[in-house]
Amino acid sequence: MFDFKDKVVLITGAAQGFGRVLAQAFGERGAKLALCDINDSGGEETLALAKAQGADGFYSHADISREADVKRFVAETVARFGRLDIAVNNASKEISGPTLDLPSEDFATVIDTNLKGTYYCLKHEVAQMRKNGGGAIVNQASVTSSMTGVPDNGLYAATKGGIIGLTKSAALQVAAENISINAIATCAFDIEDDMFLRWIDDHHVSRKDAEGWLPIKRLGRPEEIAAATLYLASDEARFAVGTVLTVDGGFTAQ
Repeated sequence: MFDFKDKVVLITGAAQGFGRVLAQAFGERGAKLALCDINDSGGEETLALAKAQGADGFYSHADISREADVKRFVAETVARFGRLDIAVNNASKEISGPTLDLPSEDFATVIDTNLKGTYYCLKHEVAQMRKNGGGAIVNQASVTSSMTGVPDNGLYAATKGGIIGLTKSAALQVAAENISINAIATCAFDIEDDMFLRWIDDHHVSRKDAEGWLPIKRLGRPEEIAAATLYLASDEARFAVGTVLTVDGGFTAQ
């Protein structure tokens, strides 16, 4: 199921975590990969792992908080492969701390990447997909947004809630143009260098205790985040319009 043979797939934030898992998942299914990040060594490592599985692709340094970088990266993708079929807007930043006590500059930093960056990606990806005659976009949201709250993660939550709003409004705008835009809201995955593992480490929470927060009593597996994203990116999901697919093991904020 979910054949992406010769589909051109753009993934932001591909150097680690979800981005790396998704690059490998799409690559295994025949996709041509366009990967970007600001962590060049990690991005090149992800590309090498995907190529070892037989995937074709390239890596480019791009900071999605800069619209010029996004525009260039989309243009690079089209110059290399001739089109853009699927985009996964995964890149994000997190700054933890008491929401009302953090420096205001921290909010600007998180907004620039998570919210403005996702907007820039949507804008330029859709422009290219209109030329293609269609495509699919999956935005990375989070359950730490409008769905639940974490006391010291409010800036990140606010931007991820904004991504959900962007997803819904943009999806309605382009649904009749054979372009699907949806989001995935996730939490509690056992993926190396993923934000959740960094968060529990920073807060001195053991994996066993974190598993206790979940009704399913285990952390998520890489193949489970991949399956959800592959579905939303697939032709089979084209009737989903502005959907937010939650994959979090029943997580409840502590």
